[in-house]
Amino acid sequence: MAWRVSALVLGLGFCAVTVLSGRERKEPPFPLNLFAKAKKEDYIGEKECARCHKPYFASYERSPHALYMRDTKAPLDRQGCEGCHGPGEIHLEEVEDATKVVRYRKSKPEEIARACLRCHGDTMRLAQWHRTDHAKSDVSCTSCHQIHPSLEEQRVGKAPLPGSAPWVAERVPIAGLLTSDQVRLCGGCHQRAVNQMRLPFHHPVLQGRMVCTDCHDVHPSKSGRKKAHPFKSTCLTCHAEKTGPFVFEHDPVAGWSGEGCTECHQPHGAPHPSLVKAFSRGLCNQCHTDKGNAHFPGWTCWQAGCHVAVHGSNSDPFLRTP
Repeated sequence: MAWRVSALVLGLGFCAVTVLSGRERKEPPFPLNLFAKAKKEDYIGEKECARCHKPYFASYERSPHALYMRDTKAPLDRQGCEGCHGPGEIHLEEVEDATKVVRYRKSKPEEIARACLRCHGDTMRLAQWHRTDHAKSDVSCTSCHQIHPSLEEQRVGKAPLPGSAPWVAERVPIAGLLTSDQVRLCGGCHQRAVNQMRLPFHHPVLQGRMVCTDCHDVHPSKSGRKKAHPFKSTCLTCHAEKTGPFVFEHDPVAGWSGEGCTECHQPHGAPHPSLVKAFSRGLCNQCHTDKGNAHFPGWTCWQAGCHVAVHGSNSDPFLRTP
């Protein structure tokens, strides 16, 4: 009986090892497979790449990437053109084969993310990229960033915003290897936000005094979320006087209910100088529906002189005094 049990245990152990070995032998997805199977002799150096790709090599030499990719102490798969596009010898086996070289203009968004996050893991992990709205909309890294842009593209945007007023900053410096300045780049997809910025009162994004990433985190990561207060809005980064703490807090401001600051304010732009969504007491009636029929404070609940401490009060639970 004992030998049968031993045989069974050995058999199960053999199956487990076989399954594990099978997993280990599974080839990683493209383009990680190119780097995984490459040998030392498969890396031919950037000078060989320059023989066929002179225009791209010239722009690469002027790019910030070149400063890092020419570190001779770095592994071969993190050096030169091959650090991004894969081993040159594998590419030369069949230059027209798209599976043997990383072509960022023709690759899928997930494939591009795998290639970029090999080095940019400090920005986010692949699992975090999958959870972003950009990933869900098939927006890739190269939809916004260029690996080696031309010198002119590194300096300024190419064209003004369509229909922009003469006081709008037309040529905003580009940072982060973006394909254009942030307003034009983000506005290409988020046209509604750009239109709201043209309302009479708005944050000074079109004037070049703010950029989209001052408020929006396009590369959300676990470490980034830890730095943010779980209930306070991004708005408080600039509007610190609204932070509190208050003895009596307005729930949306505290972050306990609704959308926080955006429950009352339209951040991109609005007809009202305070960027509130409505001029009249209808703004308050969004939540306080029981006061809408029999309570007539005047034009607005706070301008009537009653609930003047709309963000919070240290002395009155009904926010009538600061």
